[in-house]
Amino acid sequence: MSEYIGNRYRIVKLIGRGGMADVYLAFDEILKRDVAVKILKSDMADDDLALERFKREAGAVTKLSHPNIVDVYDVGDDGDRHYIVMEYVKGYTLKQLIKKRGPIPYKEAVWMIKQLAGALMEAHRNNLIHRDVKSQNVLIKDDGTIKLSDFGIALASGSMQITHKDSVIGSVHYLAPELSKGKHATMQSDIYSLGIVFYELLTGDVPFKADTPVQVALRHIKEEIPSVRSINPEIPQSVENIIIRATAKNPQNRYKNIALMIQDLNVCLKKEHRNDPKVKFGSTDNKTAKKNNVHISDLSDSNSKKKRSAFSVMFLISISLLSIIILLLVLFLSGVIGGGTKTVKVPDLRNMTVQEAKDILAEKNLEVDDSRITWILSDDIEKDLIISSNPAADEEVEIGTKVKITVSNGLYSILGNYVGMDYLAAEQQLQSLNFKVKKTAVETSDDEQKGKVIEQSLEPGYKYDSSLNNEITIKYALSNNEIVLADLIGWSIKDAGNYLEENNIDYELVKEDISDFTEEELNNAGADTVIKTDPVLGMSIDKDTIDTVKIYYYSKGE
Repeated sequence: MSEYIGNRYRIVKLIGRGGMADVYLAFDEILKRDVAVKILKSDMADDDLALERFKREAGAVTKLSHPNIVDVYDVGDDGDRHYIVMEYVKGYTLKQLIKKRGPIPYKEAVWMIKQLAGALMEAHRNNLIHRDVKSQNVLIKDDGTIKLSDFGIALASGSMQITHKDSVIGSVHYLAPELSKGKHATMQSDIYSLGIVFYELLTGDVPFKADTPVQVALRHIKEEIPSVRSINPEIPQSVENIIIRATAKNPQNRYKNIALMIQDLNVCLKKEHRNDPKVKFGSTDNKTAKKNNVHISDLSDSNSKKKRSAFSVMFLISISLLSIIILLLVLFLSGVIGGGTKTVKVPDLRNMTVQEAKDILAEKNLEVDDSRITWILSDDIEKDLIISSNPAADEEVEIGTKVKITVSNGLYSILGNYVGMDYLAAEQQLQSLNFKVKKTAVETSDDEQKGKVIEQSLEPGYKYDSSLNNEITIKYALSNNEIVLADLIGWSIKDAGNYLEENNIDYELVKEDISDFTEEELNNAGADTVIKTDPVLGMSIDKDTIDTVKIYYYSKGE
């Protein structure tokens, strides 16, 4: 492969290899940024149908604009190489996160699925079916943002078709039952796959495994998804209900669209829904009839009578509807109603304030959806300025449309690596960055580590809002001259003295002047107990600076 593709993107290294395409880290020489370039494999480029699908779907995905979808910057070909240029996401996949952490707490899992559902809603709104929703295709940025990737390419793969129809398989572990039967992929197929990802987040694994892909597919067709609450009873029933609806075998019982799933995700953690009854789907007509002690044969006679009476009713309804249609047609032709729906282009709102966006949208008879404003940290957009809109700029929409906007909550800062640094210097630097620093000390026999940070609770590269009071804990190794003495406040003066003697520390008992103490302060302090110490204990102290620890107390009757 040459060093450049498209006379613009300099290939740096291979970062992924799949059955359909290879992915490279590249550098955009024009915009001076890292990008990911996915190049269709040469054997697929020779398939006219696959190539046409690739181009069509690649063109469609460039129209998607959503904070939880990997951005597609460019689509093109360089000789016989066809490629898509995408946002390069530094981070890891959701599959890797699950392998590292195991089951994700349900509140965090709901938050993640809401982001993915929002991404699918944007795709479905643009009539694009993902067809390969799985945890391997979900990327997590360093700031925790979820990104759905690999749109469009799956549709180009003839190798992933299970029939000669337009049905396409992604990973069999996330495959909707109807696709295993050779039916067409639909938006509800994506919802099923998302439900499996939700299950995986909550349990740490996919619901069905087997020795062969065919056996896994059969289990999806025949077996019910195991209950997540049987694995973790702490998960609310309202959360499990979402998985039940999303992974229903029969699409008629499944969420009809992703918006309905998002509605449930938005309320499932509210107190009034925690104890919702478990979702159970209705029986067939035959079973229902038997349950009510009515035989199907008994129903047939009455049905024939109902059909005769229903015919006359339907005749009258048809005549009425025909009259209404004729009336509407006359009104439309006369210009009283109709005339077509007027549309306008959404203006480019990026880098505007919310008020500026409202003003410019009002000029086009559009408005900001105040209930759907999303605030996120940004790497390049200043606080209170708009990052993106949905629908995106230049998109044709009907007059009166409400535009959803994503607004910068400020520029994030990146946390450095303090491991190996002198802990006092690290503490000072972190405090200057508006961090509240908690320290824990440990003893070590490694002389090189003594007095240095050996662990930090927030990993290097963590993105944070520097305007907030962030907290971090650093663990450091005691130096040879340091000792950590317990906080003696509330101890009896006898126990405190014994403790200091055991640690070869001299001490002095000092009766405190309590003339200004209130009765409440006296009760809280307690007679013959430590009120305070000098120096203050409970933290590491240089042994050379300790002379005598003063223990302050008071006695009854003073």
